[in-house]
Amino acid sequence: MVKSDIRVCSAWRDEHDRPVYTLSDRCPECGSNSENSAPAPFNPNDPYGEYRRRARRRNA
Repeated sequence: MVKSDIRVCSAWRDEHDRPVYTLSDRCPECGSNSENSAPAPFNPNDPYGEYRRRARRRNA
């Protein structure tokens, strides 16, 4: 599994006009917590994938 060291401000949509990336646990501009910027890994054998896709279609 690959873990990204690059993190993004968790409140960037509310606090900033663009994503703010950092390597620390806190945003350097607003002080909010930062979160992993990498997407969740894709697993073709995901047992719950069909349920998520069906729910996404229903809500869209």
